[in-house]
Parts: sequence; structure tokens; C-alpha cells
Amino acid sequence: MPKVRKTVLNRVEGEIELKLIWEKGKIKDAYIIAPNFRGFEFILENKPLLDALIITPRVCGICGHAHLIATTNALENLYLENGYKLEVSPKAKLIRNITLSCEMIQNHIRWFYLFVIPDFIKFNEALKDFYPIRGKKWRKAVEFSSKIVKVIAIFGGQWPHTSYSIPGGVMCEPTQTEIMEAISIVDSVLEYFEEDVIGMKLDEYLTLTSFEEFLDKSNGDLKIVIQEALKLGFKNLGKAYDRFLTVCNINPFISEGITRRKKCNFDINKVEEVGTFSFLEKGKPNFSKNKYSWAKAPRYEGKPFETGPLARRINNEDKLFLNLIKNFKGYYIPRIWARVDEIGKLLLAVKNYLLNINIKEPSYIKSKLDIKNLEGKSYGLCEAARGSLIHKIIAKEGRIKKYDIITPTVWNLGTRCKKYLSPAEKALIGIDNQLKAEMIIRSFDVCSVCTTH
Repeated sequence: MPKVRKTVLNRVEGEIELKLIWEKGKIKDAYIIAPNFRGFEFILENKPLLDALIITPRVCGICGHAHLIATTNALENLYLENGYKLEVSPKAKLIRNITLSCEMIQNHIRWFYLFVIPDFIKFNEALKDFYPIRGKKWRKAVEFSSKIVKVIAIFGGQWPHTSYSIPGGVMCEPTQTEIMEAISIVDSVLEYFEEDVIGMKLDEYLTLTSFEEFLDKSNGDLKIVIQEALKLGFKNLGKAYDRFLTVCNINPFISEGITRRKKCNFDINKVEEVGTFSFLEKGKPNFSKNKYSWAKAPRYEGKPFETGPLARRINNEDKLFLNLIKNFKGYYIPRIWARVDEIGKLLLAVKNYLLNINIKEPSYIKSKLDIKNLEGKSYGLCEAARGSLIHKIIAKEGRIKKYDIITPTVWNLGTRCKKYLSPAEKALIGIDNQLKAEMIIRSFDVCSVCTTH
């Protein structure tokens, strides 16, 4: 007889329950349950359009800035839908990319050291430097993840829940001194990344194309974690689907695309949300017997896709990661590696952005078309720390008629549909250990507050 085991997952953002069906010592089926309803999409209805810039960053306390950028993009595209193209200066675009990238860097560092590594301590107590609170590597990760957030504060005034980006630009006028301060912060975090995280110079790391090269040349925390994961058999664990989704371009390291057998362009019109197993179906509560979570099931051309840093590496056709997913039967290790890999690449991008800001350009260019006159439908796309984020606005007479948010955690950890499990549910099938199952779920970086926005 199958056994049912239900647990509340710890070390995640918010609250997630994991219901596992065990048979003959292995997971036969898995349900990821987001139990709390939040209702931001309903809160936004009938609000003036600009109110979304204040409300959506409060969807999440970790990736709220990504929600701000997605909202800004949606509003700017709504102007375009009404026949008016907003002018946004290169300076404003650079500043938005800087603050968004810094939020991602902060998230990546904390996720790796505070969410992922503590699980390995349960198998190997010799990893004392990584112990929460008292471990020197744990404390150092908190220090440098907090430091990079200061760059957001320089431009955005605060973090989290920043609202400085608006249609037409940004609400800041950075001085050359502030830009130099931001560069100094980025340099210090980059030095930390090289010395502690990857244990080699970033320039050399970026030339790597194989797993063997990395093991030979690296002397950092990422190598330690990968070696520990290999000892525990994670080389063959954690695979979801060979389908990867990235919705937009940010810098040379992040490219929009859909990869199945080959890469093709992303088309927003092929995205749909399925509510078959969600408590929220067609905008109304439904607690029928087969429902088990407030999350929905996003599908692209009717199929589930994994999103996040690993998807970004695959869609960017990165040689190292294309080789890794060929060599690893499971994707737990490549998924963690991709997240850490992105820290260095984002730091390089941020420094380049900072060096190219022209402070003489305008930060904000006011529209000649009153936002109160906007109507129609538009989308705002953004890459957040956990993956692809989509905001959809339907407007009438300058007010929000309908607002829809599809977060990265809904793509990865949402409910199943009639044909497919969610990517994270699929990755658990066949696992023979409860803790390893929880580690695989954490490799997707669970955020229940975004999942049940």
C-alpha cells in the first residue's frame, strides 16, 4: 500500500507543504501545496494604473524590484498599444538594469549559503564554516549579500519595495560620486565571489567549458558543494523536463528564448494558465476534491517549462552548461551551479552598466499622453532571480480592469494539469530519501508568497 507523508518545508520564502506518495521506498507521486491565498491581482482591480507601481513591489520582499520592473514594462507597452511610444533615455535603462541585477545577485548569494548549503551539513558535520549564524562563511555571505543591496538604495532610495521606476524613466539623478561608490561596492563583491565562491579569477572561470576543467582549477565553496552533492548521488537526481523558458533579454549573459530539442523565440501568445487543480479557477474560489493548492499551472504551447538561471544558461547556449546537462542525468547540480554562475556574470554586467552611465542624459522624459486615457491590453516581461516573470494589464479609462501575474515559482512549482506534473513535482519522482526530496525542491528556490500572489 502507498504511504502518504505530508510535511511543511522549511528554509523557503513563505510556507509550502510537501505531500509525497511513497511506494516500495520511493516517491511515486508528489504534490507541492501553496496553502495561503494573498490576492494581489484582485487588490489591483479598479485602481489607477500608476498605483500598480506601489502595490506590485509588495508581492514579494525578496524579488519585489523585479515586480516593479515588470509593471513599468507593462505600462510602457500599454502606451505603445495606444499608439504612443514613450521615450526612455539610455541612462534610465542602464539604471533599471543595475538595480534589477543587484537584486538578483543578493538573492543568489543568500539562496546558496542560507537555503542550499545547510542541507549538506546534515550529511557532513565537518562543514562547520557553513553553519548558520556561527559559521564564518555563512556570516560572510550575509555581509556581502547585504552590501550589494546598497547599490539599489543609491539609485532607488530603498530596498525592498522600491518604486523609483516609472513609465518614461526613473526617479533619481545619480552623481558621479554615487556612481563611483556603486562601482566600489561591485568590485568588493566581485573580489569576494572570486576568492570564496568560485575560488579562481572570473576571467579564467568564464573560459571553462567542462566539469573536469572546473574541478581541476577551482578552489571555492561551489566546488565543495558540488563534491558533496556527488557523494550523495545527486549526479542522477532532480531532472524535470528538457524544456527551458526565458522571456526577455537583460544583458549579454541572458537571452530570451524557448529551448526544447532546439532553441526558438518566445511568444507570449502561447502562454496560458491552467486552473484544473488550483483552488482559484477562472478568478473564483473552487474547493472541489481534486484541488490542492492556490497556485495555478502555467503552460507554454500546453506544456510545462522550467525557468530560472539554468534555463537562462541553456537559452544563452552557454557551452559549459550545454555540456553539463549532457553529462548529468539529473539537473540538481547544474541547477545550483547555474545560479552561482550567474552571480559573476551579473557583477560584470553591472560594472559595465555603471561605467556607461551618462549623467547628463535625462532620467525621466514625461509623456505627452495622459495615462488616464490609456486602454487595452499589454504585457510586462522581466527576468527575476528565480526565473521568468510576466505581468499582464487590461486597462479601461486609465484604470486597471484586470491584472495577472505569472511568477517564476508558479512556472516551476505550480500545480499539475491533466497531462503533466509541474517541473518540481516531476523532479521528485523516484527519489528514495525525504531530505533529498526537500533539497531538490529547494534547488528551484521556493517562494510561496510569489506562488500565491
